[in-house]
Amino acid sequence: GFLISKCCLPLFKAKPGKAKRVRTIFSSEQLARLEQEFSRQQYLVGQERCLLASSLHLTEEQVKVWFQNRRIKWRKQSLEQQQAKLAKMGLATPQR
Repeated sequence: GFLISKCCLPLFKAKPGKAKRVRTIFSSEQLARLEQEFSRQQYLVGQERCLLASSLHLTEEQVKVWFQNRRIKWRKQSLEQQQAKLAKMGLATPQR
């Protein structure tokens, strides 16, 4: 099972036998706040994640997963930007 910190117990218990996690639908307010925190720092742990989760009425697990996914997206974007930059400079194209 998950280790749940004393600070933020999930508000709802999953029914036994429910293996698949339901996809969380975030409100635009929640997303705006999550993005804002992400631009400040890519990693959110412990107390900070806990406080953010409770202020958004989300579980820490939901916040943790959102941050994980956001980091993947962020790495992919910065990789694409780097490649675009190199292509512009003509480094990505084969030299004659």
